[in-house]
Amino acid sequence: MDNRALVAYINSDVIGELVEHNNIWSFQYSPTWLSHPACFALSPHLPLGPDAIVDGGTDRPIQSYFDNLLPEEGARILLAQDAGIRTPEDAFALLAHYGAESAGSLTLLPPGRAPDTDEMLVPLPDDVLDARIQALPRVPLSHDAPKKMSLAGAQHKLAVVLKEGALFEPSGHTPSTHILKPNHQSADDYPHTVINEWFVMTLAERAGLEVPAVSRRYAPSPVYLIERFDRTWQGGEWKRLHAIDGCQMLNLARIFKYTSWNLESLGKIVDACRASAIARVRMFEWLVFCLTVCNGDSHLKNLSVLVAADGLRLSPHYDLLSDGVYETAGYSSKGRWPGQTEFTASVAGIKRYAEFTRQHVLDVGQALGLAPRTAVRLLDALLGAIPAQADALLREVEQENAIMLRTRPELGATFAGELQCLRAIRHIVSRKWRSGWPDDKKPTPTRRLASACRCNACARTQLPLRGTSRRLRTASASVSSTLSESSQPMQASVTLWP
Repeated sequence: MDNRALVAYINSDVIGELVEHNNIWSFQYSPTWLSHPACFALSPHLPLGPDAIVDGGTDRPIQSYFDNLLPEEGARILLAQDAGIRTPEDAFALLAHYGAESAGSLTLLPPGRAPDTDEMLVPLPDDVLDARIQALPRVPLSHDAPKKMSLAGAQHKLAVVLKEGALFEPSGHTPSTHILKPNHQSADDYPHTVINEWFVMTLAERAGLEVPAVSRRYAPSPVYLIERFDRTWQGGEWKRLHAIDGCQMLNLARIFKYTSWNLESLGKIVDACRASAIARVRMFEWLVFCLTVCNGDSHLKNLSVLVAADGLRLSPHYDLLSDGVYETAGYSSKGRWPGQTEFTASVAGIKRYAEFTRQHVLDVGQALGLAPRTAVRLLDALLGAIPAQADALLREVEQENAIMLRTRPELGATFAGELQCLRAIRHIVSRKWRSGWPDDKKPTPTRRLASACRCNACARTQLPLRGTSRRLRTASASVSSTLSESSQPMQASVTLWP
């Protein structure tokens, strides 16, 4: 087989050349990049140096790194078909076709072809966007885009520019500023993912996690927009920042994003960051938040670091949603939630949400390197903030929807379905966390509340409240008061988990 080659750029800088020969990949940094005062390695496993880095028979850091820039599963198959590529596993062909805009900072172009200087923005009207969404999954969202783009992940998505409230598609060398996602194509199994991710990401920001700005839009099909954290406004224009996901950071192929998820892997990511103490705190907060909202899709590709000449920094968090909500009684007849619903992977031997205890989570914090007092403080702060912020955010959504319906009554059915999903998510976070996380080593008396929960998320007729301390009684009263103010009556539904 002849050599296949691509030149890697970050903004207008030539970084190096990627070559494939007989299915063996190599990468060589360019002399101009090595002499650049702000140069850095693309990943810890592709170290800077003048010699070519060549993959081995089993250890393939180059192929693994670049393959992780590409979509996965159905999105990858669809892009391959649209490009006329015979197999979706031909990663090099996909990179050659879609490398003009990738996940992170890299632009991949054929040798001899310089980056396009065209910086025109092509308008993306709502009716055009909606037609593309309706064409899924037969035609990818990027089929008619002015330039071919590759974005990692399993969901269909599109790289866009959001400017003064209007959507555009970038052309030439213009970087995208936002990622757009429609609802999941498996609507029967995962309905209303746009509002789910928007709500949970907004909730994360209000609970104190570092996340990019997000918004929702109706074309009239719902779409979710997230600002790219790997972009920065500099010198009057947008510049690309280099970011790598957890698999790239740990030299893992994409297929190991779940199976290699463990505390040791999280610890390696934290330890590699230049401000490891801050990274430790943020990693623990992210883990607690994912457990709280039942985010079982928090795999290694949903963690990233930003790379610069002065080191690595944990990126803002992204792809946060509650997939556990789809196992509640309102969406599934299998009755798995909460007793059988599982987290992303086993955490020190525990995977089912119902089996996590307060002490277990605190032990996880210490395993990540936090002092015991710090872990307690962070856990209690999040468990206090998340339910209250979820209630406030839900009320805001109801108010915003009521205003939008005055001019867009056709969204009524969409809003009704979305609110059902949000109330179920609110129920998950309030039901488990209102009074804190229990310690199974200190069993407490159990009493039943006078009122039973009748929301769609819970099939039980009575929910126990363990413990009779003043703190728990106060929390119970606070929850009852808060829930009674909601437009969805949902009476005293407090349970300590498990």
